[in-house]
Amino acid sequence: MTRSTAPHWRRPPQARDGRFANWARTETSSPGRWVLPTTEDDVVAVVRQARQQGRRVRCVGAGHSFNAIAAPADIAVSLDSLRGIVAYDDSTVTVLAGTRLRDLCAALAVRGLALPILGSIADQSVAGAIATGTHGSSLAHRNLSGLVTGMRLVVGTGAVRDVGEDDEFLDAARVHLGALGIVTRVRLRVVPAFSLRERIEWMPVGEVAEALPEIGAGAEFTKVWWMPHTPKALVFRCERVPTPRTALPVVIDRFVDETIFHRAVLPGVFAAQRWRSGWVPTWNRVAGRTLRKASRVGASPVIFSTPMPVRHTETEASVPLASGGAAWDAAVRVIDEAAVHVNFITELRFVKGDNGWLSPAYGGDVVQLGAYTAVLGHRDRYFDGFWAHMRELGGRPHWGKELHHTADELRPLYPRFDDFVAARHEYDPDRIFANPFLDRVLGT
Repeated sequence: MTRSTAPHWRRPPQARDGRFANWARTETSSPGRWVLPTTEDDVVAVVRQARQQGRRVRCVGAGHSFNAIAAPADIAVSLDSLRGIVAYDDSTVTVLAGTRLRDLCAALAVRGLALPILGSIADQSVAGAIATGTHGSSLAHRNLSGLVTGMRLVVGTGAVRDVGEDDEFLDAARVHLGALGIVTRVRLRVVPAFSLRERIEWMPVGEVAEALPEIGAGAEFTKVWWMPHTPKALVFRCERVPTPRTALPVVIDRFVDETIFHRAVLPGVFAAQRWRSGWVPTWNRVAGRTLRKASRVGASPVIFSTPMPVRHTETEASVPLASGGAAWDAAVRVIDEAAVHVNFITELRFVKGDNGWLSPAYGGDVVQLGAYTAVLGHRDRYFDGFWAHMRELGGRPHWGKELHHTADELRPLYPRFDDFVAARHEYDPDRIFANPFLDRVLGT
């Protein structure tokens, strides 16, 4: 590995034998150099040197995206050493960009605070989570990028750009794809810490589409899971309740789910299913009965997030709320159409509309419909069939999931697409932060 004169150039934990691999191990790359800056000045030095040398720089977070958005082709920058809370008050917290969501939630809890909403996975970095429009499930709350009230980033010229709440550029940078600069710190909206009671209702799969308006409006936080090849879906509803004296029961449940089920049981089951996919429907019927208890109470970060699952692949479409029922029925139907055995849930979540230029929820409330599988042999057939339906409904892809869209396809889906590209021209004129993924989805 070539050494540089820039400060703090050494290999971070994500680099395995110098290579980058995402969490699902579906995307890899071989950057020429890994960089682990410890200060914002280090980041500036990296960008300026890369610009002088005509190199490309890609920032790597937790690597949880299922596509190649974070895959570095030249210089890989990890912000793992830029972590922690910089400042906070009763309504906002400023954090360094490499901070993991789980660590931020723990630090906020000590201060009696919480994020208003979270996605399912808390291992992501803050900057990476907002970069791809990571979201929870609520028609009362926007995605995580909607919590951003300010940020600081090092743009392609090496200049440091502070973006405030009144700056129009903030709506460009909310879902930034890593295309506008390297984010070094983010200011997020917070609320007093709260607990949630999660209740689960079983509903026939064929009735979900018609019930979606009621489901979405029925609680502050709602979502739908369906285990393919089974007759019923699970409807989750979460409402705020007083904090219980002890959270031990939900902590024990999480330990069992994550340590025993997802790490010990499922890897072996899924390995067998890749060999004999015909076993999937029977397994799904058994596993579907054990997904969740009827009710549980816990601190919001615990209820929002799920255990780190066994490795699998995901694709996801954002569809206008009014088309949510049609999208759900299509997602159920495509499994038979594609003749596949799917061993992971289909998930429907609700997201409040926002103003982020490249946010999948730009301009109005949406449902985010995810198709997941751990049987890689049929992944392409399954996902292609899923997207054949979602494209007909005007579906926008989740930036952190599998997608094969091009800039020509994406431009009509995002009214501010060309404005984002213009901002990219201004703040990264030499395409310092480009990689093959961005070349495809934004154009060269």
